Amino acid sequence: MTQTRRGSLTRHDIGLAALAVVDEEGAEALTVRRIAAKLGVQAPSLYSHVDGKDDILELITEIITADIPALELNAANWRDGLLRWARTYHAAFAKHPNAVGIIARRAVTITESRQAYEDVVAMLVEAGFAPAAALRVVLGIDYVMLGSILAPFSPAFDQPLGEDYPALRNAIRATEPSEVDGTAFGESVQAYVSGLPNPA
Repeated sequence: MTQTRRGSLTRHDIGLAALAVVDEEGAEALTVRRIAAKLGVQAPSLYSHVDGKDDILELITEIITADIPALELNAANWRDGLLRWARTYHAAFAKHPNAVGIIARRAVTITESRQAYEDVVAMLVEAGFAPAAALRVVLGIDYVMLGSILAPFSPAFDQPLGEDYPALRNAIRATEPSEVDGTAFGESVQAYVSGLPNPA
């Protein structure tokens, strides 16, 4: 439990505690009471700083998004820009898989997140993509990134397979569970970006 001195509580403290609850116990454990216990304070004291659970989810998103570095994007090298954005985006969110399920279903309201999408779409439009096509490209990366975190390999095949599935069984035995998700994401996003046609 993190002890917080009375009167020193901040919104950032609450966001960090909320993210820790989600990371350690899952999204279903996220309650004001549980966050307050994590901070060593009474639940009502949180309401001086946050408006409720929705506001707390905004704080969680802000904290995760803050880990994504600003990138210098160049329309002349848009494929490289897309890959760097996808990898930094994935690296920040993959640290908090339990939170991704919540964030993925929420509207994009964080200024930094909106600006990141703005920058990538603007890069693609400058490179020659039509606006709608640029958005589809960005959404494609979203789907690969979020899917790789929300549906990782390891839990799906953690039970031993019998003789009925020899090819799958041998493939799983040849796989390093701690590396497969990151490797598969990297290969998938690389293939996706490499396969995009040049803008007309």
